[in-house]
Amino acid sequence: MLKLYIDYFKRKLKNLRKPKKEIPIDFEEIVEEQWQADFSRPETCRFTTETGDGYTAAFLPPKDGQKAGIKVEAQRKHLYAWTVNQVFRYKDVIIEADITLPNRGGLAVDAAHQADKTHQTDEKQPEQQKAGSFAGGLLFRYISQSTFYALMISDAGWVRLDAVVNSTPMPILGWVKIPELNTSETKPQDSCYSVKIIANNTTITIIINGHWIACCEDDTIQAAGKIAFAVQNWETYPQAAVVLSRFALDSFPMTVENTYTEANDFAAVPPEARISLAKTLYAMGLYVPALLQLRAAARLRDPEEADRILAGRIYFAQRLLTEAETEFQTVLAANPSNEEALTELGGIYYRDERYADLQQLLAKVPQSLMQRSAFLSNIEGHLFHALGKHSEAAQSYSRAFQLEPAQGLFSLHQANELYNCGNKPEAVEAYIQAARVFLQQEAYADLSEVITILERIAPDNLKTISLAGKYAYTRGDYDTALLKLKAVCKKGSEDSSDWYLYGLLLKTEQPKEAVKALKKACALEPEYGLYQFRWAEALYLTGGRYKPVLEKALAADPGNGWVHNLCALAALDEGDIPQAEAAMTEARRILPDEIALLVNYLEIQRQKGKLADCLPLFDIEGGTADLTVERNRAAAFHALANAFADDGAYEQAQPWYYKALKLDPKNPELLTDKAENDYALFLLNEADDGLVKALDIEPSARIYQLIAAIAVQKGDYARAEITLRTGIESFADNADLRYDLVCLYRNTKRLEQARTQLTELQHYEDSERVEALTQALGAGMHTATTLADSPLDDSGKKAAVENPDAETPLETQPSKSGTADTKGAGTKTADSEEETQEAQKTQVSRESASRKKAAPRKKAPSDKK
Repeated sequence: MLKLYIDYFKRKLKNLRKPKKEIPIDFEEIVEEQWQADFSRPETCRFTTETGDGYTAAFLPPKDGQKAGIKVEAQRKHLYAWTVNQVFRYKDVIIEADITLPNRGGLAVDAAHQADKTHQTDEKQPEQQKAGSFAGGLLFRYISQSTFYALMISDAGWVRLDAVVNSTPMPILGWVKIPELNTSETKPQDSCYSVKIIANNTTITIIINGHWIACCEDDTIQAAGKIAFAVQNWETYPQAAVVLSRFALDSFPMTVENTYTEANDFAAVPPEARISLAKTLYAMGLYVPALLQLRAAARLRDPEEADRILAGRIYFAQRLLTEAETEFQTVLAANPSNEEALTELGGIYYRDERYADLQQLLAKVPQSLMQRSAFLSNIEGHLFHALGKHSEAAQSYSRAFQLEPAQGLFSLHQANELYNCGNKPEAVEAYIQAARVFLQQEAYADLSEVITILERIAPDNLKTISLAGKYAYTRGDYDTALLKLKAVCKKGSEDSSDWYLYGLLLKTEQPKEAVKALKKACALEPEYGLYQFRWAEALYLTGGRYKPVLEKALAADPGNGWVHNLCALAALDEGDIPQAEAAMTEARRILPDEIALLVNYLEIQRQKGKLADCLPLFDIEGGTADLTVERNRAAAFHALANAFADDGAYEQAQPWYYKALKLDPKNPELLTDKAENDYALFLLNEADDGLVKALDIEPSARIYQLIAAIAVQKGDYARAEITLRTGIESFADNADLRYDLVCLYRNTKRLEQARTQLTELQHYEDSERVEALTQALGAGMHTATTLADSPLDDSGKKAAVENPDAETPLETQPSKSGTADTKGAGTKTADSEEETQEAQKTQVSRESASRKKAAPRKKAPSDKK
């Protein structure tokens, strides 16, 4: 017994000496706490420091009086990145933070691009120019990378709130201007915003710099989530960074409820804040909430004219015409010359067909105001139209159009009234004037309506035919466009854009005629750089004297990256690699995200023997990737793979084809290029599989050629024959398929069939290879010794491996693109002062120097735009 007691107490003492195990903290737990970040050390701030795809999140220690914090930097354009506070989750919470955005004057602007216009606010709010160029903010109730709330503040001082679900942002609050702080005369270099977010059940209250911005109701995300600090960069700056220097939260339910109640107390919210919110809600189409904010503001102060006009517009948008009329009448009672109220009230009367009231209203309008107001002139035209006074209506619409030349509808209304008066010649001119505006603005529905009228009342007018041709061109109906533009050019059109578009339409089928047309366009408008460029390009493609014209194009439009691209191609043809590289560098500086220029750059480096030195440009993970690669990853990897293949480095090309296919697995051209590379490596089954996939997606003559070549390599001549015949049925004009079929018959000793197909081939092609084949068949030769590209016996199966650049039995190593080609163009109407330039993408040939034949690249619709 004694021994048992002793053993018992020994075990007790031993257990007492053991250290107690710490209970692990569950960072996914939903907690109630009051916590403030300690930015003195990285370990105490909870936010993760990391480096990701195009962004970094780093800890900033206190330095030179600058506060410590977390800095998130976007290292490229069009990037949305964040760092997550990994500790705990919160649903109802008060978040307070100080966010600093750098002064825009200290950031490097990408001169090749205009300021970002993606995030402009609604044009109904003239004081709101645009949201900005980059933004920083907080994500909360962060469930995953695709689900969270996001409050973002832009560098221009605007704030917005979004619910992001499945990576799709749904605006809860559009851009709202943050009230300016009362600062000293010397403003700080950077903008610091004190942000307070109160997330209480389904309400989110936003307070910035002590100003109440909004209290939003939304039930999209009601689960608890984490908190993150984010940066969003758009188009203007190549890099942007934001800093979080203070962060605190409180998730005790009682505190959250009390703070929410206090922040949204009716008397605590200034009327100006409610009116600003109402403007944003109206722009978002949330009419009832906007009206409620206006009514709440009216309880705190008497409505101003702008408030009543906004209220009237909200009522009008909801078809509450009586209430809208009351608001506008109230404004006019105090200020009879208020143009906005007069216009809006006139619109109500016209919509409600109250022409007597409209006539009385316009009679009160001062004549000076009527003469300078396009919208009142338009309303007056509507009134005269309703009264059957077509001549007076035409005059009013004409005045409106003169005041607002960008409003093509004014000219269309004028034309209708002139036609109703029986003044057909002036009506035709007004219709043409309206059509030109619609064409320039790409308002194709209105343009179609006007052209239909013109073709009915003035079908032989050259301007009518010209407009119809341009409209057909914009729709991609190039056959009709060619017919129309050819007609006007033959009749001596003096419209330079007619000749320009006519030249673009001719450049593929009749390149020499295209040169003449483009030359005429330049003669009519010699200072327009785009015309000079296109003329130079056409001369370059046809072997003409392009250099003087190219110099003129460069002088007229030095900011056109495609002109520099053409200079690079010209230098490359002459073997001047340094000049080609310099011109291409400038082209890529101006157009940094164009994949066509990357293709040409790789060709220059390939000819320098420096293709391997380009690999860092494609290193996404290493952070050295080129902007073009980042934005067009699949196409960029495809281009690099093709460049290696052109260089004969088939093994090096293979992994890049795989990377490209992983991102774009259904691209038929990519599948075909990969299959050709497989063929060069004698991976016949893999090549066959890829070609069958490509054939299902989009058949091409090149695919049929390669499948036939693989079949020959496998000894399956029956399949090769069927494949080529099927290809000829689909691509009857393709001489290469017919040539390969002749070679197949000849080398399988079916001479009669070979001669029959040769006769067909001679209708489509007259060349040295056809002549050689004719002589060989005429001499009754059955071996492949005469034609280097026709050894179809089994002994040639390994030719692709031993000499991958040698021509195949069916000459089925077609190039992946044709010779220098052009994608895109600009269009310019005769009376448009605005130069509308679309991408002109001239690519070097994908044909390697060792290959002897290049099948023409499939022409995309964009080649003619």
